[in-house]
Amino acid sequence: MNLQSVIQCILPHLARVDVVSPAARPVLRRAVSVLAALGLAVSAFGLAPGAQAQTRVNIGYVSATDFLPAMIAKERGFFERHGIDATLTRVALAPNVAAAIISGDMQIGMSTGPILVQAVENGLGLVAIAGAAHFRKDNPIVSVVARPAAKIATAADLRGKRVGVPGLRSLLHVLFQKWLLQNNIPLNQVTMVEAPFPQMKDLLAGGTLDAVVAIEPIRSRILADSTGMKVADFVGEVNPDILAAFWMAGTDWVAKNPKAVQGFRDALREAIDFARSNPTEARTIEAKYLTVVSPVTPSWQVDLSRGEFDFMVKLSAEMGLTRQSVDPDRLFLK
Repeated sequence: MNLQSVIQCILPHLARVDVVSPAARPVLRRAVSVLAALGLAVSAFGLAPGAQAQTRVNIGYVSATDFLPAMIAKERGFFERHGIDATLTRVALAPNVAAAIISGDMQIGMSTGPILVQAVENGLGLVAIAGAAHFRKDNPIVSVVARPAAKIATAADLRGKRVGVPGLRSLLHVLFQKWLLQNNIPLNQVTMVEAPFPQMKDLLAGGTLDAVVAIEPIRSRILADSTGMKVADFVGEVNPDILAAFWMAGTDWVAKNPKAVQGFRDALREAIDFARSNPTEARTIEAKYLTVVSPVTPSWQVDLSRGEFDFMVKLSAEMGLTRQSVDPDRLFLK
């Protein structure tokens, strides 16, 4: 029984001053007043029956609209309502997140399929706990974008060029490689280098890179002033519907914090509903975290399925990222 419940039990009995001597009645009346005030204070500070203890969670994300629901959940208090004291931390490159979780610097972080598959193959205790967004051919949010002077219009024109990708061995890097192979471009004929999303525009403008694999809202920022021109929405040519990104956590932390995991999922669902019903406010939050606003709404989805991870396992093996088979059921929390 919590403090407020105790107060509520005592008050009715103390209020019956008729059962005590006249001399004691003033003392009891003051006691009733003090306890009643204490009860209000307890309620005001969120300690009412059923209030949840807050689990501190550092959440890592990269600069992409895929992760706007987490930003909304933070700003609108959805995380707090579901028992999570959330801190959002921006990360330069997706491959850096796994190490931050393993070290304990983060409890939850974004990731992509190939990164998680490789981590699990290497014995790291990581698991996907919620989806973030999908790449859909009918709603493209990522493209190969090239600086005009590079004169790149097709996959063939990328031979001999330098292309920035948001993390080597990340999903976009791997999908880009597969797209090149589908277009009969040997991978050793294209130089691929790591380029954080926020730096892509400057790297193109300065001529350091000839093209980049850019996602929203970075893609729109590059295209807006013709720093770059779209070459191809290549992801849809590889697969029309791919789990683009998800949220993962350490397996030990997940086992110890099932309520926080469920609360995280529920908060994301609320945030997605909010974004769809309140697009203007959602854009304001996006601008706060990402400085720019995407004109395209990603295909957000919290639920995860085995088929999505089966594709990631096969893709990782096909592209030579893994040496042995990884069970898709080990990769996500059902």
